[in-house]
Amino acid sequence: MVRILLYITLFFFISKSCYSQLSPGKLSKSHSHLEGLSNCTQCHTVGEKIDNKKCLDCHKTLAARVNVNKGFHSSTMIKGKDCITCHSEHHGLNFKMIRFENNQFDHNLTGYKLEGAHKKVADCRECHKPDNITNLTIKKDVNTFLGLDPKCASCHDDYHQKTLSQTCTNCHTFESFETATKFSHASTNFPLIGAHKKVDCKSCHEVTTKNGKSFQVFADVKHNNCNSCHTDPHKGEFGLNCKSCHSEESFHTIKTNSSFNHSTTGFDLKGKHKIIDCKKCHDNKDGGTMDFQEFTSVATHDCINCHKDVHDTRFGNDCAKCHDESSFHSNKASNNIDHSLTDFPLVGKHQTVDCKSCHKSDFTSALSHNKCMDCHSDNHKGEFVDSPFGMECSSCHTTDGFNQSLFSMEQHALTKFPLTGSHVATPCISCHVKNETWSFSNIGSVCKDCHTDIHNGFISEKYYPNNDCAVCHTPESWTVSNFDHGTTNFILEGKHFELKCSQCHFPLDANNNKSQRFKNINTNCVTCHENVHGDQFTNDGGTDCKKCHGNENWNPINFNHDNTRFKLEGAHKNLECGACHKPQIINGKNIVEYKLNKLECKDCHG
Repeated sequence: MVRILLYITLFFFISKSCYSQLSPGKLSKSHSHLEGLSNCTQCHTVGEKIDNKKCLDCHKTLAARVNVNKGFHSSTMIKGKDCITCHSEHHGLNFKMIRFENNQFDHNLTGYKLEGAHKKVADCRECHKPDNITNLTIKKDVNTFLGLDPKCASCHDDYHQKTLSQTCTNCHTFESFETATKFSHASTNFPLIGAHKKVDCKSCHEVTTKNGKSFQVFADVKHNNCNSCHTDPHKGEFGLNCKSCHSEESFHTIKTNSSFNHSTTGFDLKGKHKIIDCKKCHDNKDGGTMDFQEFTSVATHDCINCHKDVHDTRFGNDCAKCHDESSFHSNKASNNIDHSLTDFPLVGKHQTVDCKSCHKSDFTSALSHNKCMDCHSDNHKGEFVDSPFGMECSSCHTTDGFNQSLFSMEQHALTKFPLTGSHVATPCISCHVKNETWSFSNIGSVCKDCHTDIHNGFISEKYYPNNDCAVCHTPESWTVSNFDHGTTNFILEGKHFELKCSQCHFPLDANNNKSQRFKNINTNCVTCHENVHGDQFTNDGGTDCKKCHGNENWNPINFNHDNTRFKLEGAHKNLECGACHKPQIINGKNIVEYKLNKLECKDCHG
């Protein structure tokens, strides 16, 4: 027991003596929790100096800044240095590890240049204080210089209370928040021009109180119309577009050529009235007391109120019957001129024709007008001179336009080419216009005169005499055929009767191109259909499918097993064909074997 106590006392003495020899001194307050030999490797690597990585493992906030190459510790002055160069330890409990001269510190090295009023701040702690740090972890460290946000509102009160952009430098400088020297009203959607340039800002942007603080309204100031700020002396009588008559220079200055909606006065401006200087009419001729009020007492706006009547009232006061506002020198056709009082009432297209097109000299000289060709040229160049329907244009046309025709199906039936089938629905232009020229005689009467004969040379004369399309086709449709296939050596029966002609006579080649064949077609089944039996039933170089199959389907309705070498009797009658005739690989193909050559019982039964 005495020996054990001796060992313990000796170990304690030696440990204490070694520690005092190994440790170079006490740690500062911030690192005091790392005192003791067991904590040395928290900062030191055995056999080496202080490990920078271990410093940054503890100082994670600083490490994050260094990793993104930001802040003072990433500057050219510090980058590449060991932490211990500036922050040494073991100098005692009260030793200050962070020390530098505030007045001599170059803040540009932090990546945030001090400008304007920021340069005049004497004590760094006026900005670097916990109140300006939002990160709660960093905020606990009273000695830190980290954690500040470069946004103005992170340190300064937002006078605008988030009604404007948080980028204060758009308007303000670092000299003072009092004036927005960088702000330009031209960058807003309401540039200041005219008299607006001279207006005190507070006239539009009122100073009020918001959330208990002084507040000046800059955002969402109504300015869609002038009457958002100004009283409308017209009380809405002329609409809301004040700029049509006024400018920003002064409400008392009226534009002589404006976009004012004159229709609000009851007198629409048309023609020349649209481009005339307002003062030409509004000349205060009657000595009115207000500008532009000269016509308020005029009952009717007749032309003669302003213009001289050169006709001396012979045609009345309604000048608009013949003239319009474009010019008195141009005459117009008008619904107010009753042309039906003449012997040529205006109907159809004639109603829209300029009077001068017919009345070239004056409006009283007699004109020939009994026939269309008194005025119009014969576009048909005499084709209908001997027509049974007469030469009059009115036989086919109306005054609504020459593009429309009155020529009826009944009338067409009296020609050499009565319309039937699809021809009834074919537009006239398809047959009667070639090279943009109308033609009605000698345009052909048989199919190939208009249609391309795609069968020429493909069908023998026997079945296609004189290339007469009517042998197979009707005017109803090219796809419908009335050809009697019974006249050939291949009568259509069963499923063949339901097929379209094109399925046999217009096959597709390997490139999916359609070809045409009518002559010398091999009628053996295997020409069109795949021989699934291989060579089992080949006889004399061919296979006669009709021995077993009909034309309705592939079912072997003509096959009789009794005619084979193995007549079905007894239980064999009830067997499925597949019980004996099974698929085999023959010449690389999967083929059902029918010629078994197994006729003895022992061939199938054990």
